[in-house]
Amino acid sequence: MILPNLILFISIVNFILTGFIFLNAKKEKHHTSFLTFSLITTIWLFNNFLLINNFHSVYPLSYGLGILVVTSVLLWICYLINEGLSKVVKFFIIPFSVLVFFISSFTNYIVQPITGVTSLGYKGDSGVLFPVYSVYMGFLIIFSLYKLLKAFLKEKGGLKRKQIFFIFVGAIFSGVSAFIINFFIPLFWQNFEFIKLVNLAFFPLLMAIIYSTASHQLFGIKIMMTQFLVILFLSLLLLNFLFSNSYGQYLWSGSLLIISAFLSYLIIKSMFKEIDFDKKLLTEMQKNLDFEKRLRETFAEIAEEQTKRIEKIFSGKIKNE
Repeated sequence: MILPNLILFISIVNFILTGFIFLNAKKEKHHTSFLTFSLITTIWLFNNFLLINNFHSVYPLSYGLGILVVTSVLLWICYLINEGLSKVVKFFIIPFSVLVFFISSFTNYIVQPITGVTSLGYKGDSGVLFPVYSVYMGFLIIFSLYKLLKAFLKEKGGLKRKQIFFIFVGAIFSGVSAFIINFFIPLFWQNFEFIKLVNLAFFPLLMAIIYSTASHQLFGIKIMMTQFLVILFLSLLLLNFLFSNSYGQYLWSGSLLIISAFLSYLIIKSMFKEIDFDKKLLTEMQKNLDFEKRLRETFAEIAEEQTKRIEKIFSGKIKNE
């Protein structure tokens, strides 16, 4: 019961992070690409939550969404490091990932149907194309890590270097652990009995993203301490609700969560109003400063013309004398 709740908790935290960045960050390519990656990851995590709760028909879809998760994080990294999408990414990786998604999700060429359930995974066989899938997934992970490392070494210092560093560290832990659990062990030992743990592999990268956003303005925003504490407080209440053991505890925890969420909404809404007011005030001040600057320039031009006229008058009188 603990693992499904943890997976649901991580997916909800990821969804909250997605919504927060959507509301606060500018609509630039590395922001929208992150939103795409985060949304796909949330769907993947929720699909795995359903899978653990005996919806075995979504098992192939888990592998299909998995390839989209890694592909979307690669696209986000390309925009994050200001590199853009190369021809390899545009004309090979994206089309091939879409093809692999459909093959994984709607056929048995990647994984065979589940034949049994264990505490941390499943019993079943891999499909004929599982080695190809595993090699391609490994290639995407290594390619993503290479791009992050290359960008980190290229940056000489400053905020951008710190952002890339923490994302790189989180990506190493998440990418390597996910590959070992989900592909390396099944590929060489035909063992799928630890597959459920792959959902927790995303947690280090999620924490790295949250930390970089809070401390190093990853998306051009800096989470205010009040907002960060509100998100943390709601996450803890959600965790308490998910781990309730009785109907009465569910009722109490759920009520407390709903009330706290509503009050938090009012707090954050008031903060947004205050931020909008400050922005309007700054805009008005900037307009006044621009107007004052234009007046000074106009007066300077007038004074210069008057000075030239006076000089001409005096120069003319001197000549007459």
